[in-house]
Amino acid sequence: MKRSDRITAVVILVAAVLVMVSWIVSHHTPGVLAVVRIDGKVAATVDLTSRDPQTLHVTGALGPLVIVADGTGSIRVTESTCRDQVCVRTVPARSPGDQIICVPNHMVITVEGKGAGIDALAH
Repeated sequence: MKRSDRITAVVILVAAVLVMVSWIVSHHTPGVLAVVRIDGKVAATVDLTSRDPQTLHVTGALGPLVIVADGTGSIRVTESTCRDQVCVRTVPARSPGDQIICVPNHMVITVEGKGAGIDALAH
């Protein structure tokens, strides 16, 4: 292999890596703010860019809920008074458009922020 062939291969490899990294960064933008709504009214807002963990205690239609922002850009429900505990088992929300919903407690957490995010990925 000639020297020019090796240089060309390295340049192509570096370009491919840069394209992949920029695509990943642009499509995995973390959310900036989580808005907690009870009966459609804003009960709390959480800055997801903060490195400090935060614990919120809010009251839904059935009783108290505990919501935790872990300091790494995600938020989740850790305790709820609802029967099925779907909101507690839901994956933490972190990207714009992500939601955690507790229908019995009339509670919705929505992550807001910049970035398109990925709605779905098919293989």
